Amino acid sequence: MRQRVGDLSLSIRKISEKASKHEDCVRLDIGQPSFDTPEHIKEKAREELSKEQSYTSLYGLQELREAAVEGEKKKQKVGPKGIDLGPEDVMVTVGATQALYAIFASMLSTEDKVVLDDPCWVPYKTISEVNGNRWEQVDFFEDGGLTEEAKREIEDSEMVVVNTPTNPTGHALTKKEAKELGEYADDSGTLLVSDEVYHRFVYDRDHYSPTAYCENSIVVGSVSKSHAMTGWRIGWLIAHEEPIEDFKKVSRAMIGCPPKINQLASIHAIRNDRHVDNMRSVYKERRDLIDRRLNEMNLDFKEPQGSFYVFPDVGRDSWDFCLEMIEKGVAMVPGEPFGPGSKEKVRLCFGSADKEEINRGLDILEQELV
Repeated sequence: MRQRVGDLSLSIRKISEKASKHEDCVRLDIGQPSFDTPEHIKEKAREELSKEQSYTSLYGLQELREAAVEGEKKKQKVGPKGIDLGPEDVMVTVGATQALYAIFASMLSTEDKVVLDDPCWVPYKTISEVNGNRWEQVDFFEDGGLTEEAKREIEDSEMVVVNTPTNPTGHALTKKEAKELGEYADDSGTLLVSDEVYHRFVYDRDHYSPTAYCENSIVVGSVSKSHAMTGWRIGWLIAHEEPIEDFKKVSRAMIGCPPKINQLASIHAIRNDRHVDNMRSVYKERRDLIDRRLNEMNLDFKEPQGSFYVFPDVGRDSWDFCLEMIEKGVAMVPGEPFGPGSKEKVRLCFGSADKEEINRGLDILEQELV
């Protein structure tokens, strides 16, 4: 095993493993929906199983690529900038993670650098390290504008990755932020990758993609979170046609093609998505609850505008705190792996627990902190 792979840490998994041994532990650590895949999607999969289960194109099923386009066109603006979006601009992948790996592997050499927000979803760094790239983390925004440090790093990097709405903070880019980031990456000649897997879960505002303001950009999406289909592992990337040829080569080496039955179920999910609005409404109620409770504890945090995470500062070492709190009955994720500025923060997921469980977990948290 190459040294850089052997050195990688999967430390957040330690929390889940420890929490799973405590039967009554409130699970606010797991980053997945509490909703099961809707029955109408499962029924469609059962129906399709009676048909031939052959390989599909490396690009994915044409009908799924068309469905992904239909979904993207419901956004305020469609990226990348200047694209007349069609199925030829879509490649289906085994979840958003494989889409991201294909991008890193085909677009970056071992000498190249990617700039990431602080904090950010931890696997961006893992993918970069497995691929042998360099990465840097900086705060992207302050007071609604790009920081000077972010501007310098974007100019000095070959790729910038943003997640909106984000894991772990729940921040959703405003139109001003999306436009400034997209235009700055465009002017700098830096590839912009926007991970938008939570775009259907934005509260009290519209979703804005920075790729709409950047020609050299890629959108990453999936059905995992938005359609309660985490285990089905279907995602996609959207880019101008030319780089997709390179992504296809990486995908061929990794998977050959995504599973056909999962693609067929995903087509049905995207085109019959009445369940998504209901999930968003439930998540918003949970967001409002957790927002109120954390404010009552006088914890420092930013209200989530999207996704289903919140990232409060608990004023203690995040690893020690989270390990102790599992013993007291609530599981959370330490903030430290998300970035250097988060050593005393913890991530709470309100997507994986109902309101009764959230209240029980926050009661335990409040007893510890107040």
